[in-house]
Amino acid sequence: MTRTDTSPAQGTQPREIPAGAILVLGVVVVPLALVVTFNSYSAPGPDAYVRMAFAQVAGSTIAIVTVLALLLHRILSRSPVGTIAWFAFIAIVVISFQAFRLADAASFLLTGLGIET
Repeated sequence: MTRTDTSPAQGTQPREIPAGAILVLGVVVVPLALVVTFNSYSAPGPDAYVRMAFAQVAGSTIAIVTVLALLLHRILSRSPVGTIAWFAFIAIVVISFQAFRLADAASFLLTGLGIET
């Protein structure tokens, strides 16, 4: 029995979203949208401080997962070493920045609730 390879019709193959677009969406746009959406535009109460802190944590988590997923995709797709190194560098920078953002969110919440001055 012979094997026949079939391919989709011309122009109907699904396109991959560029890594740069995923990076910008996952590291900048979505976390910023979360923070803006859950921001308190009046005098915040305890519930508003908790909501804003959780939005910051969710945004940081999304950013970290995005860069790790992109790095893992590059490794599993056997990209050139230079590309993997570049994505590893981006991941280290983003994770370092987001770790500080997580600490800031905790400090913000404690200060807002009056637990820490």
